Amino acid sequence: MDLFTTLLNINHFQEKQFLYVEQPWSPESEVELRETDLTKNTNPSKFEFFIEISELKSLLQYFENKNVCLRETCYLIIEYIRDQNNQRHIKLKHDYKKK
Repeated sequence: MDLFTTLLNINHFQEKQFLYVEQPWSPESEVELRETDLTKNTNPSKFEFFIEISELKSLLQYFENKNVCLRETCYLIIEYIRDQNNQRHIKLKHDYKKK
């Protein structure tokens, strides 16, 4: 299943599931749903942690209320996740320099 199809069928997924997406992220990227957060998994995988389903549903609702089409919403969510990852990376780097 790809990311766009996942967004189309979001109501079929449980809130506490985690979405992992194949890089590079795009609407056509393959996805994998997991029951647990395996961001610290040491096993190599082609999938990278993307977002928890509950947060994804909230973002979809937000963009739906703004009348953004689903394809554009998909790109906006990808951009949002990238920004979040960059902010975490910057914070970690900053915290490391403090030590």
